[in-house]
Amino acid sequence: MKTLIINIGCVIVFVSGIILSQQETNKIRIGTFDSRCVALAYGRSAEFMKLRDSVETVYLKAQIDSNKEVIKEIEQFKPTMQVLLHQQVFSNASINNILDKIKDKLPELAKENNLKMIISKWEISFADETFEYIDITDQLIKLFSPDEQTKKIIDNMKTIEPIPIEKISTNPMD
Repeated sequence: MKTLIINIGCVIVFVSGIILSQQETNKIRIGTFDSRCVALAYGRSAEFMKLRDSVETVYLKAQIDSNKEVIKEIEQFKPTMQVLLHQQVFSNASINNILDKIKDKLPELAKENNLKMIISKWEISFADETFEYIDITDQLIKLFSPDEQTKKIIDNMKTIEPIPIEKISTNPMD
């Protein structure tokens, strides 16, 4: 009888543990990331370097061909992209153009982390306690295959607050 009571007690404790561990929190899981870190990883990636070199090749060819239309287009594109990247890396500008490059990987990342949404941590103005935030910055960064130097820069960046976007110059020469 004593063994039966002990066994029943163990089963109750075991089942209670399983039930409690399987009970999901009522919170909605949201993946957050530091957009600056992701922008930096992209800006130092092989993909970005290839794009930059490609633009430079087209520009040089346009100069050789005296193609004023292409020259003008690229001369506008280059500083605009530089300013945008500065706003993304040093402040909290949207990185949707960068996320587009990995958008096919986001659903799997969300599934792996049981997330209902992925959003920049700088875009959350208010949220009540019904949300649970999961930082996936490092997982997003990995998608751009950063080298060790880039990882070190990103680790330092995480400790610094972003510069207010209105303080980022729109002049690429600043």
